[in-house]
Amino acid sequence: MALDNYSSGALRLLPDDDGSRKLAFIMCLPLIDGVFATLLVTGAVNTFSQMINVAITVFAGAGAIAVLYSESNNRGEAVQMIHSVLPIVMSGALMVALLAPIFESVFQTDLLKYAGGLALVSIALQLSGIEIAEKFPPEAIVVTGMVLSFQGLGGLGLTLSYIVPALTTVIIAVTGLYAATLLKKYQMNLEYIRYGGSMVLALISLSLFGVKVPDPVGPVVFGTSILLSIKRR
Repeated sequence: MALDNYSSGALRLLPDDDGSRKLAFIMCLPLIDGVFATLLVTGAVNTFSQMINVAITVFAGAGAIAVLYSESNNRGEAVQMIHSVLPIVMSGALMVALLAPIFESVFQTDLLKYAGGLALVSIALQLSGIEIAEKFPPEAIVVTGMVLSFQGLGGLGLTLSYIVPALTTVIIAVTGLYAATLLKKYQMNLEYIRYGGSMVLALISLSLFGVKVPDPVGPVVFGTSILLSIKRR
C-alpha cells in the first residue's frame, strides 16, 4: 500500500512529520472506507470483547505497529506519534458514530453485514500476503454491499447509542499502541503479528456470517502472536 500518496488532504492537520501522517492514515482508513460504520450497525462492536477484537486488528493491528516501530527511534518518539494522531482518530470515530444511525436507516443491515464480513476477509488475506486479495479491495466490497442493501431515504433516525462503543474501541486501540511502545526494547518479528491479526479478522468475519465464535478467542490469538513475535536483542 503506497502510504506516501496519502500525505495530503485532511492529514495536513497533523504535525509535519511523515511517521505521524502514516500512522494517522492507517488508523483513519477504517473510518473513511465504511468498514467501521458497517461493523457498528451490524452488531460487531456490541460487547467489550468485540471492541477489543476490532481495536487490535482494524485500528491498531500489524500495520499500525509496523509504522510505529519503523518511524520512531525510541519509545519517546513512538509515544509522541500516538499523541499526534489521537485527536484526529477520536474525532473521526465520533463523526462515524453520529452518522451511523443514518447509515442504518438507509441500508439493510442484514445484508450489509455480509459485505462487512467479506471486507474483513479481504483485509485478512492482504495481511497474510495473498495477492489475489488485492483484486477485491475492502472499499469496493463495502460500496457494493451498500448498493445492494440500499432501502431508500425514508425513515431516517437519530440515536447516540453508537458513540460509546465507537469511542471505547478507539480508546482500546490507542491504549494498545501505547502498550506496544513498551516493547521497543525488544526485536520483534512482525510476521507473527500480521498473521495473528489476519486470524482475528477472519474470526470477526465468521461472526458476521452467523458463525458463533467466542469473543475472548480473538484477544487470545492476537496476544499469542505478539508473544511469539518477541525476542530479546
